[in-house]
Amino acid sequence: MSDLPDSSFADWPGNDPWLPLPIEARQSFMVSSLLFGSVVAIVAGLVPSGIWIFKDGLALAPVLWGVLVPAAILGLFAWSAGLSYRFTRWQLDDDGLRVRKGRFWRSEVLVPRARVQHLDIERGPIERRFGLATLVVHTAGTRLNALRQPGFSEESAAQLRDALVPKAHEHDDRSSG
Repeated sequence: MSDLPDSSFADWPGNDPWLPLPIEARQSFMVSSLLFGSVVAIVAGLVPSGIWIFKDGLALAPVLWGVLVPAAILGLFAWSAGLSYRFTRWQLDDDGLRVRKGRFWRSEVLVPRARVQHLDIERGPIERRFGLATLVVHTAGTRLNALRQPGFSEESAAQLRDALVPKAHEHDDRSSG
């Protein structure tokens, strides 16, 4: 037995009250990842293969390179997108927004309500297609001044934005002066 206290990493990425991203986020992550992976696959596989074929003529090696390297790259990007979805959890509690990410390099971020400066909701074309949004929480006085979390449903992102927005303690009442 260990004398170390229980780690928050013991139940990774977490069960209740930790919430997973919606299933549409997996699809969005996959499409985004494969689009970017396609560019990498073309540069790393097809371009060298084409140059090789142009220089030395049609042979088995450059054709295999042009097929296997892009397939491996796309497979790696798809696997990474799946892990990103599977190992991301979030929860909103009295302290603020907590986000857990990662399978191999694990991180847990707490954005305290008191540190929230402003919030943005962004929706790119792929996110709009799946009814998702990225919540951007800008904070005060930290090394990392914003949390950017894609994959929330549009409703969850709006509810989180409203829940995290600092409540106004002072009113600009110019009539009492």
